[in-house]
Amino acid sequence: MVLAAAGVGCGEDDAAPGPAPADLEVAGTYEVVSTYDFTVGSVLPEPVATYAQTIAGLGSDPAGTLFRLLDEAGVPLVSDLFAALPDAVANEIKGWINEFFAKSVYGNASVKSELDALAAAIQTVLARPDVISQLQIAPPDANGAVTATHALQAVHYRLYDGKTELTVPITTPAGSAPVLTLRTTATGRVTGPLATEDAHLQVGDHAFGVAYGNVALAALDQALRARFGTDLRGALGQIVDCSGMAASVSNRCLLGACVGHRDALEAICDAGLDLAAQEVRDRLGGLRFDALRLTSGQAEMWDAPASDATADRRVDRLGTGTWAAKVDFGMGARDVHGTFTGTRVGN
Repeated sequence: MVLAAAGVGCGEDDAAPGPAPADLEVAGTYEVVSTYDFTVGSVLPEPVATYAQTIAGLGSDPAGTLFRLLDEAGVPLVSDLFAALPDAVANEIKGWINEFFAKSVYGNASVKSELDALAAAIQTVLARPDVISQLQIAPPDANGAVTATHALQAVHYRLYDGKTELTVPITTPAGSAPVLTLRTTATGRVTGPLATEDAHLQVGDHAFGVAYGNVALAALDQALRARFGTDLRGALGQIVDCSGMAASVSNRCLLGACVGHRDALEAICDAGLDLAAQEVRDRLGGLRFDALRLTSGQAEMWDAPASDATADRRVDRLGTGTWAAKVDFGMGARDVHGTFTGTRVGN
């Protein structure tokens, strides 16, 4: 990691900036918020929408989705029900189930829109994390060398159109944060519309290990407990009214023959929701990568403007930061672009 001068067009000196001004303090602790998008560049094993397709399917084709899940799991509840009904009635079951849920609401929203929002939350948790880390820059030693450590702290998400914000802490073992050698240089500030930074942060190659599936599941659990007061299975049970569906469909009749079998219909729905929740947990929990590798990065470093009463020739924030990163979900390293900002914390 290099802390380099903000270039102002000095010819060949641009490649080898000089020492930092003595009156500019860059040492300190910075909270860094980095934003990534794993939907870009085929990073994930499958397109992000597939991880929530079952939840979305419960909204668009609930009967078909429930029947598929039970069939794939080898649960004979649907075939047993159909075997007990006249063919003409059995052929209408799927349509009647879908008709019930198409008219159902959860709170002030349709069941379909609530399930679509849940599917979108799952995709965001999976693929659009804000990673919070701490960059600690030490003062120069007697020889002018500067070191820093960079440690993960948490992952932050904004879900449900920003109405739900949550943070999942990440425990970093003591002494495991990468130690990085810095070189500090900076130039004076240019004011006005052509203003440049007080200093420039250049970050070298380092990496973090992340049990990402566990982080994603913890985030999803937090989000659902904030919105529904329960876990994923409990949330599905609140949105999808299995009891109401069973009561409605069991009373449907055709050519003098009625469906009945209310308990069987409710069991089909409940067992299908069990499988839907488990599928999501299995797929998210199975995601692992050994390291988020930050191959390079850079950012502007700023004190307050000279006209500001808080200006003290001490860097307070990092701006317009970018990461060139790589992540491997088991298919080989894939390039990931990230952006970041930073704020000095403490003294």
